Amino acid sequence: MATVMAAAISLSAPGVASAHATPEGDHAAISVVHCAADKLPWLSSYTFDGRLKLEGGCYTINGQVRVIVRLNNGAWYFNRWVTAREHPSLAGGWINVNTGLRAPCTGHANNGYARAYDSTTNRWSPRFPVPVCTLYDD
Repeated sequence: MATVMAAAISLSAPGVASAHATPEGDHAAISVVHCAADKLPWLSSYTFDGRLKLEGGCYTINGQVRVIVRLNNGAWYFNRWVTAREHPSLAGGWINVNTGLRAPCTGHANNGYARAYDSTTNRWSPRFPVPVCTLYDD
């Protein structure tokens, strides 16, 4: 019990580094606190207005991010550079991209994937499986 109380006291001591103690405007420090070097940038997808949208976090705030969508056979379907922005409730820089690709696709079981590349840190997000509507889809 004494160890737990000592830890709680030391965490509340002035000068302890935290996102709340980071000087306002020092976005790189905030990003480091929440998106450590071992934390990969991430992507997820959603459908809105009949189109595939991608969003993600842990990119460099105000940095350039390349977002791609490819079929599993390697064919390119989408490629765009975007700027990661600060988001009040997500760690690091946040992206939100309208791919313009039709979604949802009927009869497709994630025949493609999306990835994003943070040009500042030279790191790719893991592949995120997505269904890609091809030219011959209804």
